[in-house]
Amino acid sequence: MSLRLIANWKLNGSIEFNNQWAEDFFKNFSSKNSKSIGIAPVSIYIGHLKKVIGDCGIEIGAQNICDKEFGERTGEISASMIKDMGCKFSLIGHSERRTFFHESNKIISQKLNQANNNSLIPILCIGETAEENKRNKTYDVLESQINEALRDLNQLSSIIIAYEPVWAIGSGKIPSPEEINSIHKMIKDVVQSRFPKIGLKSVLYGGSVNSDNASSLFVLEHIDGALVGGASLNGKEFAQIANILSELR
Repeated sequence: MSLRLIANWKLNGSIEFNNQWAEDFFKNFSSKNSKSIGIAPVSIYIGHLKKVIGDCGIEIGAQNICDKEFGERTGEISASMIKDMGCKFSLIGHSERRTFFHESNKIISQKLNQANNNSLIPILCIGETAEENKRNKTYDVLESQINEALRDLNQLSSIIIAYEPVWAIGSGKIPSPEEINSIHKMIKDVVQSRFPKIGLKSVLYGGSVNSDNASSLFVLEHIDGALVGGASLNGKEFAQIANILSELR
């Protein structure tokens, strides 16, 4: 089963946080199936978090990988290192990486290749800014990001795309579910028509997802799940979102 619900903890966490989160999550998670759930903690806590959650089916991944395999890259972590830690996936191209670390689509493409070479599932994040949205450039921007990230890859066994409008992240505002559904259909059409050798597993929505709006998203055909930021830091809240996804999917 493809990952359908991924927690991005960003620059948050501690040993105490991991313990409390797991307790709150498992106390409120009512589904028997957790194999579609993934968590991307800060890299230094990957090992500890794996011990805390045990063999429950939840996959652990990274928030980022280096575009190179080894060498002079102080502070970076390669795809093979993440794989060696038992991770199954990595976020790639999150808007915060694009903005704060000036990651280009070329670098993102190289990271996708690194993930594929190490049998990691890449979670490619794409999204438009508020200005681009106001100018009705959303479709053009997303199509360009997809094309530039994927065009140099001959084959990719599996990929998940997360649509995260930059203006929605942490703002409490989201596009209408119908608009998101339409955008997700466009993403699927672009990938499947232009890159037939790339295995698109699912398209997730990210940006101010919570237990209040999850039902309105997950009920629609082309919204396969969610990449959750702020709401995923609360174990109980994330469990409630997971329960909703399990009921509707």
